Amino acid sequence: MLLELLSRKYPGFRAWLAQRFTGLIVAIYSVVLVVRLMCVQPNSFETWQSVFQPWWMRVVSILFWLSLSMHAWLGIRDVLKDYVPNTEVRGVAIKVVIILLWACLVWAVWLFTASFY
Repeated sequence: MLLELLSRKYPGFRAWLAQRFTGLIVAIYSVVLVVRLMCVQPNSFETWQSVFQPWWMRVVSILFWLSLSMHAWLGIRDVLKDYVPNTEVRGVAIKVVIILLWACLVWAVWLFTASFY
């Protein structure tokens, strides 16, 4: 049954499932971050850095940004497909969104990998 839903017969189901999965990852990360902030209670730049210093927090943060980018892409793509009937305008808008999401993702990966060394 699940394999049939994931087949080419139902192409929208994979996007729907991916968006739900990425939303779950974003929600779990939000809870982890709130708990971590409650434990550390950062009040200076050094303590803010210590929140994200452990390797596991950096990995989880990168996973969060990957999930958030994919989640945003799936949502914005569907909104543009539904509400922008002009294909040229929609194509330009989709390209702008892709560039912005990639830029944010590259910045986040750089932030969580390069700035702590």
